[in-house]
Amino acid sequence: MAKPFYTRAAGLSLALVLSQTLPLSAQSLLDAAPVAVRSLPGESESILSTRPLEADIPAVKASGLVPFEQARPAYHLSGEDAVARLSFNLSAGQAASGGQLSLAYRNAVSVIPDTSVMDVEINGRAAGTFPIASPNGFKSEMLPVAANVLKPGRNQVVLRARQFHRVDCSLEATYELWSELDPTASGFAAIRQQGFQSFDDLLTVARTDAEVTDIRLILPQAATAEMLNDAAPVLQTLALFMNRDDIAVTVGEKPGTGPGIDLIVSTDRTRAQTRDGDRQAALYGLSVRNAGTDGRAVVSLRGATRADLSSQLLQAIKGPLKDSLDSGIFSTRSGTIIADASTSFTLADTGYETRVFSGRLSRTGFNMVMPADFYPADYATIGLKLSAATSPGLKRTAQFLVRVNDRVVTSYPFRNSTGEQFDGKLIELPLRAFRPGNNKVELLAELPVSADETCAPDMRDDATPRFILLQDTRIEIPALARIGRLPDIGALAATAYPYADGAPFDIVVERPDAQSASAALTMLSRLALAARNPLNADIRLGAANPSADRNALVITTQNAFADLGSAGKSGFPIDAFHPATATAGGVDPIRTAAIEDTVFVPGATPGDDDDSSALLDAFRKSTTRPQDEASVSSKLQTWFSGAGARFGKWLNYQDGAAATVMLKPGHSLLTLTQTPSPTGDAVWTVVHAGSPADMALGVRRLVEPAVWQGLSGGSAEIETASLAVNTLPAGSHFIAGMTDQSPSNIRRLAAAWFSDNFQFYVLLITGLMGVFAVWLGLAIPRKGVRSDQ
Repeated sequence: MAKPFYTRAAGLSLALVLSQTLPLSAQSLLDAAPVAVRSLPGESESILSTRPLEADIPAVKASGLVPFEQARPAYHLSGEDAVARLSFNLSAGQAASGGQLSLAYRNAVSVIPDTSVMDVEINGRAAGTFPIASPNGFKSEMLPVAANVLKPGRNQVVLRARQFHRVDCSLEATYELWSELDPTASGFAAIRQQGFQSFDDLLTVARTDAEVTDIRLILPQAATAEMLNDAAPVLQTLALFMNRDDIAVTVGEKPGTGPGIDLIVSTDRTRAQTRDGDRQAALYGLSVRNAGTDGRAVVSLRGATRADLSSQLLQAIKGPLKDSLDSGIFSTRSGTIIADASTSFTLADTGYETRVFSGRLSRTGFNMVMPADFYPADYATIGLKLSAATSPGLKRTAQFLVRVNDRVVTSYPFRNSTGEQFDGKLIELPLRAFRPGNNKVELLAELPVSADETCAPDMRDDATPRFILLQDTRIEIPALARIGRLPDIGALAATAYPYADGAPFDIVVERPDAQSASAALTMLSRLALAARNPLNADIRLGAANPSADRNALVITTQNAFADLGSAGKSGFPIDAFHPATATAGGVDPIRTAAIEDTVFVPGATPGDDDDSSALLDAFRKSTTRPQDEASVSSKLQTWFSGAGARFGKWLNYQDGAAATVMLKPGHSLLTLTQTPSPTGDAVWTVVHAGSPADMALGVRRLVEPAVWQGLSGGSAEIETASLAVNTLPAGSHFIAGMTDQSPSNIRRLAAAWFSDNFQFYVLLITGLMGVFAVWLGLAIPRKGVRSDQ
């Protein structure tokens, strides 16, 4: 059976190709069952259920505003001079009619309203200025926008907040200055309102009051894995077309309510399996129309076969979807650099524009996405060629700082109090400070002057600049050591590694219910956005036994997934994987105690018998000899071990805080881990929760833009009560692949390994020196010493 997937083609377009996959199971989903906020083991909500789920996205009445495309993190402006870049889409009729830009904002109480202002630009033209004066709640500013400022398609908005402190003139006080917009009440109020008549109109879909873009996949009562696989390419293409980081997918038999999109995908075969196919009949082809709910759209795709669906989708990608894809997901993303080996970028590539700065702390930030198989170590440096200038009068404590992932990695003092000019001044950034995937880079300039000590707002001279950072400042990426090392959820979140190479992989939904299927499709959509390309996924329901030689994404509520992975390829009945029905002949998800007697270990906490590492740690502490009784060799060994650990943490820019976090699947709402398959030929990413309701809630929290972009390390968990997200560094890595096997890459890998394992490097050098000394001691007596006398 043909399986569609996509690859990037020349000219920033998608090319649809077909690959062969195994036949899909037509096994129906479970019938409806009672639902609770926290489901008991064995309970499940079927995809066919029409009852509202408590974890569903809460809907609100559409406000009539055309929303901004960006998600919440883009609406926060922090510091003395901050810039936010937003965009919204208009039809030709709406652009020709004009309207108003609505900005609902609030600010910190420390921001002085007398001189703090917000400047607004639309498509490069000034649209207005207003004072920043709303510390007690959100306040709406309505700026009229003439038709000659607007254009059909995406319109760019630039907000610049210049904020000053009421009473404090210290550098630390600048972090107290912030303003933020309300995404649900901000956007463009068009004079001409219209429904959903074309694909571009989908870009105007509003968000729910949970600040997510709701896409609901409509499935009939007899839903199967085949229907999910038919819809997966359409869903991913729709997510890429929308280009929103806050998409949440739900699955149900009935259409959704409130703002959002209902998606219906069917073939002649799958429609024949339904009882109500005629009632939801749609014309052949891909179409957009209004739904019954105000502010909601329906996207439907009907084809004779799956190959027909792929053909029609490809035509749409090359036709009506192309312009918005090129101007959206495939365009240069503001504030982001997609880095690669031996390349260079300027600040202009991040959207930064040269501007003078007259405050105390200049802050310029961007996101640098490093390759997923990048090996961070001290074998090279990233070159920052600074183009900037300082003004006379700065104190001698003025300096330029570079912060990577919230840690200062280098500094350069501004020693010349008469002013300096930098024309490509090289500042080296250690590669070890970066990581595969997203990296938060901040360029800071601390610019104190003597007048700051007085701290009188009426004496502040904002007309005299202190610093200018040019957009010509260049970032040069060296040749990189390339080898895929997992687990690395940062690379997964930023680039969908290892699923973005076009090879087919499995998505195993262990409990085939509405909430688990919604979580799987939400994850798939988010990974497609990270890869900037639809992924070649094969969705399987029920039997959590992915092929050992294929990568897999597993959505499971089982604690003993390792046992499921060793199951036979023939598949299992769905009930065999439910804790309520599992027997000795099936899979036992409950850990069996080998010793029933309770053994008390000093230092251990009662109830922690499921945490072997805690027991072992407590045992070691209770049996450790006192320090004064230890031998000299033991003391030296302990000292060197501790010194080596401390040096390793310093070398890897670790402060030790993350080491206290331990993932406990039994105490977490959701965990995200990566493991090699039983054969070691593939990678399995496992999303685990205690119940389908926990899975839906946990995945929705996991894919929130601020959370998803901040993922790093080897695993992550979401706490049950607070929904706080914790990440844990990988204790050890396994090799997932090496695409570059050139001698130069192997040389860089060797240098990287020695920088990580410096003890071996020291021993090697010491050993070579010893060999040379022995040779010299043997050679000199035998050869003699030559004398000039």
